[in-house]
Amino acid sequence: MYRTVFSKVPASLITKSTILPLNILNKIQLGIIPPLSIQRGFLLEHCDAQLQQRGITEAKLLAMDGRLCSQLLKQLVYERYLSIPFRVFTFDMEFTGLPVFTPTGPTEDITELGLYSPSHDKVFSCLVQPVCGRPQRPEVAELTHITDKMLAEEGLPFTDAWSKFLDFVNMPEPNEKPGSDECILLLSHGGKLADISLIKWTLEKFKLELPSRFVFGDTIHLIRDAHRCRPVTVDKHPASWKLGDLVQWLRIPPTLPAHRAGNDAKMTWDALYHTLLRYGNEDLSPREQLVSHFFNEKAKHRMRSIETGNRSVAEEDECFSETDISSMNQKRIHEGGHSRSGALELDFDDIFKDSDALKHSPPITEFVIEDSVETDEPSMPETLESHLPQREQAPHHHVGNLESLQSSSEMENITSEAKIKESKNSSRTGKKNRTVAAVESDILNKVSIIV
Repeated sequence: MYRTVFSKVPASLITKSTILPLNILNKIQLGIIPPLSIQRGFLLEHCDAQLQQRGITEAKLLAMDGRLCSQLLKQLVYERYLSIPFRVFTFDMEFTGLPVFTPTGPTEDITELGLYSPSHDKVFSCLVQPVCGRPQRPEVAELTHITDKMLAEEGLPFTDAWSKFLDFVNMPEPNEKPGSDECILLLSHGGKLADISLIKWTLEKFKLELPSRFVFGDTIHLIRDAHRCRPVTVDKHPASWKLGDLVQWLRIPPTLPAHRAGNDAKMTWDALYHTLLRYGNEDLSPREQLVSHFFNEKAKHRMRSIETGNRSVAEEDECFSETDISSMNQKRIHEGGHSRSGALELDFDDIFKDSDALKHSPPITEFVIEDSVETDEPSMPETLESHLPQREQAPHHHVGNLESLQSSSEMENITSEAKIKESKNSSRTGKKNRTVAAVESDILNKVSIIV
C-alpha cells in the first residue's frame, strides 16, 4: 500500500534540512518542534542508519503522523546526545556527630562509608575508624546504632576503607558503554554541605588524591527542581526535603532501616528515581535525565565534534549509529516544498532556516494589488511603468517654478520609491492599499507636469 501511495513523494511532504543534530537538540530542549516536512527531511538526511536498524523505510516515515514522527525525532536525537558514557552511584556517610568546619579542620570524623549501584542493585558499606580518634556522640550512637566498640572491632583504617570504596566504583556496569570508567557520577542527598568536603579533607590528611574522573552531585537540587514541575496536589510539598520525609511522601515502601550509610545511599537513589520518573522529562528515563544536569556541555561538545568530523579514533565506538560524517561537512541548500503546518509554518521556518540562507535571500521589491481587495479609490493600472514616458522620448523641460527632473535616473528613483512603498504595505488591505494608490497618483502627476 505504501509503495503505491508514495511512489512519487510530493515536495511538500519532505523538506531538505540544513539543520545539524545539535541544533535540533537545542530546539527540542526549548520545547520547539520543527514542521513535519523538516522533521522527515532531517531524519532521512542524518539518521538513515538508525532508521534502517529499526526497519523504518521512507514510506513508513511518510505514513507517520506528526505525533509519532516527533517522538521518533526526539528518540534518535537523544540517542546521540545521551551517548556520553558514565557510571552512576549514590553514596552516604555517617559521622561521629554533626560536622562543623573550622580553620583547623572539621570537628567530627567519618565513621561509615556507603555506596549503592543502581545497575547492580548492590549496597556497599564499611565502618571506618575515626581518623582523629573522636568518640561517638551519644545522640548519634542512638540514631545510627554505631558504637565506639563496633568501630574499634569492625572498623577499618580510612585508607583501607577508601580502597574498598574505589574497588566498588571500579566495578563495570552491565552493558556499559566504552569509556564509562573515565566518568563516575557520585550523588548524595545534601552531601554538598558535609560529605564531599569531609572526604576531600580526609584525603588531603593522608596525602591521597581525589580521582579526577569523580563527578559529585547533590540530589536535593534535582528533586526540588523536579517537584516544581509537577501538578499541584493537596499535599503540595513533603514535610521537609530530608530523605526520610521524601521517601514517605513518595510512598516508597521501606526495605532497609534508615541512618546507616549503605541503606541511606539506596534510599537516595529511590527518592531520586521516583521523583524523576513521575515529574521529570517523560521522554527520558531517570538515568538519562542526569546527562543534562551533569554532562550537558560534554555531551554537546561530543555531538559537535562528530558533526564536524573531528572525533578521535580512540573515541570511535558503537554508542550510536552514525551516518556519513563527510556529508555533514558539506554546505547544504534549503530547497524543496513547504510543510503544510497551517499558520505556524512561517514561524517555524524562520526559526529553523539556515542563517546564511536568510542573509543571501533577495529582498522583496515589488507588490501587486490583488483584484479581490476592495478599495474606495479607482482601480489603478497593473504597473506604474506603463504610464511613464519612454526614457529616450522624455524631453527635460522646466515648467514654471517647479523643480524639474534632471535625468532619467531620477525617474527610476521615483519608480523604485513607489515600488518600495508598495512592498511595505504588501501585507495590509483596504486603507493601506489606498495609501499605495495615492503615492502612485502623486508620482504620475509629477511626471505629467514634466512632460
